[in-house]
Amino acid sequence: MPNKLDDMKTRLAELIGERDKLETAVEEMIASMAELPPEQRAASDWGPDGASTRKYLELTERLAQVETDIIDLGRAIVEADEPASSLH
Repeated sequence: MPNKLDDMKTRLAELIGERDKLETAVEEMIASMAELPPEQRAASDWGPDGASTRKYLELTERLAQVETDIIDLGRAIVEADEPASSLH
């Protein structure tokens, strides 16, 4: 029988791994953008509706959702673990 607490901890580890990958991707995109002179950014993929801009927004939106999920799951883990801890 699967243990709900163990499942939550496994999911938390997955989310943390995803967050780390997203943070790395965002940092790499920022570094890539920083290499372009400001006047070239507006005319490139970094323009207002450019592919890089859209990808950056997608990554940061997903990162925000993952952070929220991590916080929520962390709280759920603490709540699920508290009854067992209070017996000691």
